[in-house]
Amino acid sequence: MKKQLLALLGFALALFTYAQENEVSVKLKQIKSTETNTSTGEVITKTYSFQNGKLVSIKTSDIIQSFFYNTNGNLDRTVRENEMSDWKEVASYFYDGRNNLIKYVNEYEEGGKSVTKTINYSYDGSKIRAVTKKSNSTLKFVQWVDYTLENGRIINESERDINQKVISNRRIDYIEGDLIAYKGVFGDRSTDSYDYDDKESAMRLVVKNVFGKNYKTIVTLIAPHEREFPLESISYHNFLKFTSTTPSKKEYKYVYTYNDLNYPKTHIEHTGKLKTIVDYEYE
Repeated sequence: MKKQLLALLGFALALFTYAQENEVSVKLKQIKSTETNTSTGEVITKTYSFQNGKLVSIKTSDIIQSFFYNTNGNLDRTVRENEMSDWKEVASYFYDGRNNLIKYVNEYEEGGKSVTKTINYSYDGSKIRAVTKKSNSTLKFVQWVDYTLENGRIINESERDINQKVISNRRIDYIEGDLIAYKGVFGDRSTDSYDYDDKESAMRLVVKNVFGKNYKTIVTLIAPHEREFPLESISYHNFLKFTSTTPSKKEYKYVYTYNDLNYPKTHIEHTGKLKTIVDYEYE
């Protein structure tokens, strides 16, 4: 009996090791998104380029966003600029010795004027506090959010007003590594729901290589400020469908094809008059 248990344990460990090695060996080379307005025929192409699995640029017709990394391999800075003008937007990321995100600085234009938004993150056990300030505001802060961590993932967030009173509270639910719900508990009580397939996530490959071992926490912190890293990208499986109890948030869904390694090969999205086809290429 003991030998059988040891053999079973050895088999399980071998499968786990193979899964990890297989995940590490899969690297993205390019993601290409083609959005077509079925009414006007207008086409917008967006290309994500990778080097050794790391995202290095996102390019549309005239806008390019470049990604730069620090010596630990974590995202250090992004520069979004218009190749036809002087417009530029810069986002900088700062970390502590444990690779926790401790500051995010976004420099951009608002109303024709330069604005700097700074978010400072402080850590105390399972708690994270995020305080946002803006250079064009005289307020002590423009947003204060407290987060609760559990097993490396954020499970709760509470926003406070200028008097430090809680004005909203939201819970984040997970199943089998997938973020399935973003629920209002106090204040805004709406619920955003996410469905997934049972295949390996391509977006998780992206964010793991961008933010390193703390990607689950960092993406949740940064998702409201960086549209390229949505909440669902930390999930182990590929996003299929979004629904919300908020009327202004429209339902949308993806339909996939897969390669031999069970990663996405393509996905198609229909949203109103827009049809988007996304192609994934791996090394």
